[in-house]
Amino acid sequence: MGIKQSLKKIIGQGNLGRLDFIRYPSARDSWGGPFNGQQCRQQIFFDLLGQFSFEAIVETGTYRGTTTAAFAATSLPVYTVESHPRFFAYSKLRFLGKRRKVHVYNCDSRNFLKELSRDPSVPKTEVFFYLDAHWEKDLPLREELEIIFSRWIRPIVMIDDFQVPRSDYGFDDYGPGKTLNLPYISSVVTAHEISVFFPKASSSEETGRKRGSVVLCKETTCVAIDRQVNTLVRYL
Repeated sequence: MGIKQSLKKIIGQGNLGRLDFIRYPSARDSWGGPFNGQQCRQQIFFDLLGQFSFEAIVETGTYRGTTTAAFAATSLPVYTVESHPRFFAYSKLRFLGKRRKVHVYNCDSRNFLKELSRDPSVPKTEVFFYLDAHWEKDLPLREELEIIFSRWIRPIVMIDDFQVPRSDYGFDDYGPGKTLNLPYISSVVTAHEISVFFPKASSSEETGRKRGSVVLCKETTCVAIDRQVNTLVRYL
């Protein structure tokens, strides 16, 4: 083990995250800003926010809290989880003054969602979910969706880094059976009668990192999106 690694072990991941927050203020706008700096994606969120009376926002994959801060600006309660102790400590310090509004957890995203589903203080209807906890070998997305659509009423889910069919948007691909695309989530979509929406804007119209996304909801909710949210297109 080198000197640098030994120092990191002595200091600890939590303290490293707190030091990062103090030493690197520019990192608070990671990935180019909220939603990867993607203005079209931001508009989709604002359109959904204007159409539905959300009672809370739930996020998996806090990282450094860049998108979390945008969620907090809505005045809605925000529940967010980060499994990496260094990024968790960073975000915990970032939202220290907003503890009544922004609740930051450090655990696996699936356990986090199960815990929220059992917590009577957490709204169980009209909740917006932003799923961004997929990383490297562990891909909890399908299980996250199963928990959400089994335990919440009328949830609306946006997934980051998702393949948009017939487009140049970027997406995550971790090998056979681990690509963030429609085949990967098809069993959950079918079982829960989920409607699928993709961005109306092409990747050439998007800004920032141009990552793909998808919005999922129960078929009973999709009519309002069809009629009122013109930044999304239903996938049939």
